[in-house]
Amino acid sequence: MADNRNAEASWPPLEILKRAVHVDDVGKIPFVDTTAAARYLALSPHSLECYRSVGGGPAFYKFGKHVRYAVSDLDAWIADKRHITTPRSGARLY
Repeated sequence: MADNRNAEASWPPLEILKRAVHVDDVGKIPFVDTTAAARYLALSPHSLECYRSVGGGPAFYKFGKHVRYAVSDLDAWIADKRHITTPRSGARLY
């Protein structure tokens, strides 16, 4: 009887496990934390924290209290920052 109670109290419930699709290899990691994202961008973690506060940084996700960055969003942000020349001070950009 104790075994039956343990099975009922286990997480995840058996009905969820029956519906679950098990994947052996999920492939490339889609999300990274702030420290890994900062290393990827050659920035400090503090810089990314400031970007999150004031804007202008890469898109990020919040999973509860955890901040994560999608690697594809980091790549898109990098591509958006590419410049061929630096405009002179006071020069029009259009």
